[in-house]
Amino acid sequence: MRLSVWLAVLLPLVTAACATPSVAYHPRKDCEAGSAGACVDWGDELAGRGEKLQAEAAYGQACQGGFVMSCITQGQLLRQRGELEAAELPLRKAYLEEMPEAHEALADLYQARGTPADVKIAEGLRFEAPAIDKPATEFVYHFRMDSRGSPGPALTFNVQPMAFLSRRLSLGFHAAFTPMTELNGFIGYQHFASTWAVPYARVMLGGLPGAPPGMGLNYGGELGLKLCLGPIGHLDFAVGSSRASPLHASVGLGFNGLFLLFLAAR
Repeated sequence: MRLSVWLAVLLPLVTAACATPSVAYHPRKDCEAGSAGACVDWGDELAGRGEKLQAEAAYGQACQGGFVMSCITQGQLLRQRGELEAAELPLRKAYLEEMPEAHEALADLYQARGTPADVKIAEGLRFEAPAIDKPATEFVYHFRMDSRGSPGPALTFNVQPMAFLSRRLSLGFHAAFTPMTELNGFIGYQHFASTWAVPYARVMLGGLPGAPPGMGLNYGGELGLKLCLGPIGHLDFAVGSSRASPLHASVGLGFNGLFLLFLAAR
C-alpha cells in the first residue's frame, strides 16, 4: 500500500477519535443523507443482525464514498452469495490501492471462479499480498554489539522492489563501525511469513577501510527478522558474522526510503 493510502485510511480514524458524536447521530438516516462514515456503521449494524443484503448496499455506499475497507467487505458479501462478476468491481477498487487484504479478497474471487487460469491468478495475488504495501527502499539504523563487547552503530540501505520476486530478493549497502569500519554490499532473500513478520538472510562482501595492505577484504552474512508496519518502516533484529566482526547482534529501526528523499529535498 502506498504511503498516501495509509494516510487516507488513518485520517478518518484520527478524525473520528477526536470528534464528539452528536446526540442526533443516526447511522441509517445519516447514511441515507450521504455520510459515507455513517454507511460503514450502518453496514456493521446490519451485518450484526444478519441482514447481509442490506449491509451489502450500505457498504457499497461507503465504498463509493472512499472507505476502501468497505469495498472489500462489499465484495466479500457479493462473492459469498455467488455474485462473482458484481464482486469484482469493489474488490478491484481496493486492489488498485495496493492493500494486502484486497489482494487476498480478490484471490478468493478468482479461486471461486475455478478455471486453471483464474486459479493461477489467485496464486499470484496471494504471493504478492504480504509484500504489496512494503516500501521499495528502506534505510535502517542499527545499534550493534559484537562478541568482544564492542558497541557501535551500523547503517543499511536496502532495495526491494516488487520486480524482485515481489520483494523476496533484496540488495543494498551495509556499513558497520564495531570495532572497525566495514563497508559491504549485500544480496538477500526474505520470506513473508505474514504481512508483518519477515525473516531474512543475506550474504555480504566488501572492504575494511584502513586495514593493512592485503587485509582489506571483508565477507560475511546475517540472519534477521523484520517486524513491519506497512509502508512506514519496521523493527529489525539480526545476528551475523563477518571477517571483521566474527559474531555480532543488532537491533535497528527501519524507515521508508522515501522519507530520506523528502528530508533531502527540504
